[in-house]
Amino acid sequence: MFPGYKVDSSYCIKISRDADILIDDTSQTDIVEQVRKKVKKRKIGAVSRFVYDRSMPTDFLHFLMEVFSIKENELSPDNIHLNMEDLRLLPNPNQTPEQTRKPQPMKLRCLNSQESVFDYIQRKDLLLHYPYHSFEHFIHFLYEAVQDPMTSEIMVTQYRVAENSEVIHALIAAAQNRKKVTVFVELKARFDEEHNLSTAQMMEKAGIHIIYSIPGLKVHAKVALVLRKNKKEEPVKSFAYISTGNFNEKTATLYADSGLFTSDKEIVKDVYHLFRAIQGKKKPKFRHLLVAQFNLISSLQELIAREIGLARQGKGGRIILKMNALQDPEMINLLYHASQQGVEIDLIVRGICCLIPNQPYSRNIRITRLVDSFLEHARIWYFGNAGDPHLFLGSPDWMCRNLYRRIEAVTPVYDKDLKDQIVRMLDIQLNDNQKACFVNERLENVFKHNKKEKPVRAQYDFYNYLKKENETFP
Repeated sequence: MFPGYKVDSSYCIKISRDADILIDDTSQTDIVEQVRKKVKKRKIGAVSRFVYDRSMPTDFLHFLMEVFSIKENELSPDNIHLNMEDLRLLPNPNQTPEQTRKPQPMKLRCLNSQESVFDYIQRKDLLLHYPYHSFEHFIHFLYEAVQDPMTSEIMVTQYRVAENSEVIHALIAAAQNRKKVTVFVELKARFDEEHNLSTAQMMEKAGIHIIYSIPGLKVHAKVALVLRKNKKEEPVKSFAYISTGNFNEKTATLYADSGLFTSDKEIVKDVYHLFRAIQGKKKPKFRHLLVAQFNLISSLQELIAREIGLARQGKGGRIILKMNALQDPEMINLLYHASQQGVEIDLIVRGICCLIPNQPYSRNIRITRLVDSFLEHARIWYFGNAGDPHLFLGSPDWMCRNLYRRIEAVTPVYDKDLKDQIVRMLDIQLNDNQKACFVNERLENVFKHNKKEKPVRAQYDFYNYLKKENETFP
């Protein structure tokens, strides 16, 4: 790099810049052109932090401050190695192979023994838990739609997709096979704006109808729809898929998510109405789906009020909420009120949690935080309903942005076997005493370690539970 020079010394530096880009999606300006221009400005955004090797000589540091226009309050001295996350790519010499072996995605025998995923879903709802189950089943589902002569249309939302995505390849194959394909692309997905734009343009060239961002809202719902028709005008089942995670085969091996396949006519109709609403063609009334901007908040209020009523009657109000973040003040106040009325509440919140437990107004609320081999990403809600529980899964956390500034979709789970499976997962996670923490009244993590109890490691134990279920399938 410096021919003819003798290298005297070298030091690491790292510059963090303001990555926010403000897109005015309420104006008539072409949002595609706005995104294309503004993402380029990230590389020259205002400096927010300058990290440097603290052994660097002062005169050299001042030289760099002048070159990069760094202010004194933006300096952050550190050690030699600045990108610590790179170290995770190195093998850990202190662990045995058994300790480092993670659960590997399994393929379901109930699907492998069938010629068609479609055939199975026509008979019974199917629930996949990633990364324990293979994401290939969803890819297989899309390719069946490509080849199925009765499939007339495929609709999918896209928030974050993988590079060189097999999902996108399947959708392009469907368009080439003369299926009508509609994909909603959220261009405002933070840090994925450029990738989403280039992917959308590739799909457009293949003949896919692309719908871009809605003014003033982000579409964060993770839904897919396969509509089918029979030329003989005989009734045939269409299919819906509602998930807690993105259609991304790479993150499906890292994030713990759940996705429901169903041919339930009413849920399929609701998902279709959701896509019509996204296209601005209809103001729907949802009968089964809970959709932010429409009926999500009112439905949650009713579900919580029902548990409060049961608690007052001595019938044991019970709520379990699993999500990434809990921040919305109104929903937190509803939970405080439910606790004061005697509802027993367990929260499994991986990230931000603004609810304070162990107070007079929250004495019946417990918070569990679980961090292990996979990133807990699923949003699953349980309302006890006096022994006949209502269970839901979907895309939103209970944050202001999710509840008020996004389109989110949540589906009820009706199949008893699948409800039992979800309850089992929640039970295992609440009893984890290896990787889980309680969150105390100071919002500190307190490990649940208890040597007197049988060890429970939720992610590995739930994987073993699913594996045993799979192996015993007839």
